[in-house]
Amino acid sequence: MPKNKYLIAAAGMTIQLSIGSVYAYSIWVEPINKALGWDAHLLKNAFILAICFLGLSAAFLGRFVEKIGPRKAGILAAFFYGLGLIGAGFSIHLQSIIGFYLFFGVISGIGLGLGYITPVGTVLKWFPEKPGFASGLIIMSFAFGSIIASQVITPLTRNFGLSNTFYILGSVYFTFMLLAALYLESPKNTNDQKSIGEKPIGENQLEPQKFNIFKQSMFYGLWLLLFLNTVCGIAIISKAAILGKDYANLDSNQVILFVGLIGLCNGLGRLFWSSISDKIGRWNTFITFFSIELICFAALAFTTNAILFQLLVFLIISCYGGAFATIPAFIKDIFGVEKLGPVLGYVLTAWAAAGILDPI
Repeated sequence: MPKNKYLIAAAGMTIQLSIGSVYAYSIWVEPINKALGWDAHLLKNAFILAICFLGLSAAFLGRFVEKIGPRKAGILAAFFYGLGLIGAGFSIHLQSIIGFYLFFGVISGIGLGLGYITPVGTVLKWFPEKPGFASGLIIMSFAFGSIIASQVITPLTRNFGLSNTFYILGSVYFTFMLLAALYLESPKNTNDQKSIGEKPIGENQLEPQKFNIFKQSMFYGLWLLLFLNTVCGIAIISKAAILGKDYANLDSNQVILFVGLIGLCNGLGRLFWSSISDKIGRWNTFITFFSIELICFAALAFTTNAILFQLLVFLIISCYGGAFATIPAFIKDIFGVEKLGPVLGYVLTAWAAAGILDPI
């Protein structure tokens, strides 16, 4: 039965919506600290590990994903992410910080990496005429996942307890990711980029069997662009709740709203900026990101106004999210859609590097 490309997009968005809950991690810090006494610095390590293994699994499993296809890769993503959250809940029950690192950091991190690259590479093949918009649509869902999670974690924890909340979310995300993965499929003809006159550089310069991404200077340029932009946003996201309390003097309810609005700006920025990149070009879009971020960070150093502080953070996060949505289209423009999955995986190691270095 022929697949509908819009339903393929919806399936990809469902997977990204599920794994995007990791960006609401800061909501977990306070209740875990109160229940077990694990301080924010210890808990930060679990988030760093998750982002690190997201990048590593995306890099080293990119070719594996292309080989087994999006359906099987999506199923594996569902298994690892669901198991990671359920295991994290069990580790809290056992009061084991090492177990928490293993399950939330490593195992769910592998699920994040698989769940991130699988729908992006698949959906871009179905929308060759608008790669920026397509990648923005899918990756926008990753950010929106944090909005949903930030609103449900606290009430679930109050009603069912910490461990049970991890069990519930792990089971729910596994189910939705599994159902979405079962519908994923690559289009029969994946050479659609040639129909709009593009000549991917990677395919023109080298034979496919001789292609070595590490000999391509533009790969390192893309890596550096993503790394620098990620540095601007990952530290804010990893401690959003703490920043809201300490620097903007927000109360608990306002912090939850602040984290949710960060997710909203992250998501809308992904769709907005990636769509803009279809019109003004990928390079010009990244120059715009860095210009905005430079001005906003300079202003943050001097502002004491809570509203202005939040507005500057939202603008930075919109650019941060926009880069993640623009980079797949950038890769597709340069190397072609067939190499998108593996190359995107390697470029996402920039996310892992920023996730480790920047919060520290």
